[in-house]
Order: sequence, then C-alpha cells, then structure tokens
Amino acid sequence: MGEPAEPFADRLELALRGLLELSVGVLSAMEEDVSPSDLRALQSLDHLGGAKVTALGEALGVPPSTASRISDRLTAAGLITREVAPDNRRATWLDLTAAGRAVLSGLADARARALERVTEAMGREEREALLLGAEGFARAYGSLDGAAR
Repeated sequence: MGEPAEPFADRLELALRGLLELSVGVLSAMEEDVSPSDLRALQSLDHLGGAKVTALGEALGVPPSTASRISDRLTAAGLITREVAPDNRRATWLDLTAAGRAVLSGLADARARALERVTEAMGREEREALLLGAEGFARAYGSLDGAAR
C-alpha cells in the first residue's frame, strides 16, 4: 500500500496559492488609491445594487457604526453617494458613483490582465480545464448561504 493521498482541499489550496498571490498583488497595487476594506465595501454595494448603511454593515459583517464610517470615507473620496432612503427618511441610502464604478472596473481589468499573463504560459487544454473548474467553483460558492461562506 502506498501513502494516503493528500486530501482534496489541501491539494486545491496549494494549487490556488498562485492565484491568491496574483489577486493580493493586484489589490496591493490598488491600495494607493483605495484600501482593501473600502474595495470590499464598493464591491458589496455593487453586488447589492445600492443599499442602506445597515445592509452594507450586514454584507461586510460589521456594526452599522463601522459601516457608517466606511461610507463617510467613501463619500469624501467621491466613490459613493449618501442620500435619504426613499422608504425611510431616517435611513441613509448608499450607491456607487461613476468614480466608484471606475475603481471596480479598474480592479477587474487589472486582475484580468494579470490572469492573462499567467494563462498564456498554459496549454489550451489546461486553460479550458481551469475555466471549467473555476466556473463550477463559482456556481457552488454562489449556491451557499452567507453563513456557509
């Protein structure tokens, strides 16, 4: 009998280290303009299609007071707007500005360019297998509820 096979999750984690390092490198390059926590807030607002401060806090897993401070920072930077919520005058509605959308677009473009540089060194079959696996992973991840993520 040979040695036991390495668990799938361990193999996957090792295989994805390069991808994670690439992503961290892209994020680090953007840190001059926007912090990682601010980028996460922008991504959450984009995903939510705008939101109240409380919903942003829930999406980020932070209390409303922290979400409010984050939204203050992003408003001052011109990346989001803060308005009275249409359904509750005591609540604040947050939404991305064109500049906020441009930051997210820049992040996606930078990540795509970095991925392209790496995948050009792969064979066609490897690229197709990577894409098939990544799409399956994204579907499975999307099907999980917030607590399971």
